[in-house]
Amino acid sequence: MKTQHLILTIISLLFSIAFHTSASAQYSINTTKVDSNIYLYTSYGDAGNYKNVDANAVVVVSGDEAMLFDTPWDSVQAEQLITWITDSLHKKIILSVITHAHADRIGSISTMHRHGIPTYSHHLTAQEAAKRDYPRPQHIFYNDDTAFRCGNIEVVAYYPGAGHTIDNIVLYIPSKKFLYGGCFIKSGFSTDIGNIEDADMAAWPLSLAKMKNRFKKTGINMIIPGHGSWQSDKAIENTRRLLTETKESNY
Repeated sequence: MKTQHLILTIISLLFSIAFHTSASAQYSINTTKVDSNIYLYTSYGDAGNYKNVDANAVVVVSGDEAMLFDTPWDSVQAEQLITWITDSLHKKIILSVITHAHADRIGSISTMHRHGIPTYSHHLTAQEAAKRDYPRPQHIFYNDDTAFRCGNIEVVAYYPGAGHTIDNIVLYIPSKKFLYGGCFIKSGFSTDIGNIEDADMAAWPLSLAKMKNRFKKTGINMIIPGHGSWQSDKAIENTRRLLTETKESNY
């Protein structure tokens, strides 16, 4: 009887530890207002051996509408984001644009679909999503320069070419001179180029120059990178520097 009781106690203890570990592994989004029409939201997830990796994304609001740039890492954080937008901002989410088919961008696309939120992506992202067993975005665009609207705010989705991934796009708000670089752009404070498993290192610098030229006329006053701090005006320059350093270190 004592042995049986001891075994049951150990099993109970292990279950308790497992439950606690699972619960503590759940992450919560953070939100920051960066403009009268723009909120930064940061979700968190695990990528291989890296834990609690931050991923920046954006909510654009105008009138009674909201538009998402990307989706959170997972469904739990997606539900948090949707509830916050609906109950705190009192906005209706009209669509989400996915910038590439990695988990930190497309991870909770199923939650968007479950809530009836239309999802959009470049055709290359739709192809990559299918390869990675993610649901395809519902609406596909083939032009490399595609415009959306949220209330009276115009948003331009631009495909500069391969870089961090073959399918990465950036999102730009002309009226705000605001660029959401996603993982195509590194933080001005980043010290390494990050995950390059699916990167085209030869094309990335060329695509970066192409993107900079695309928005040269209207200008860029604020950049949100895919990861890390956004409070720097050197994100593009730092991305270029890191690409050069990474290339040189491989020779």
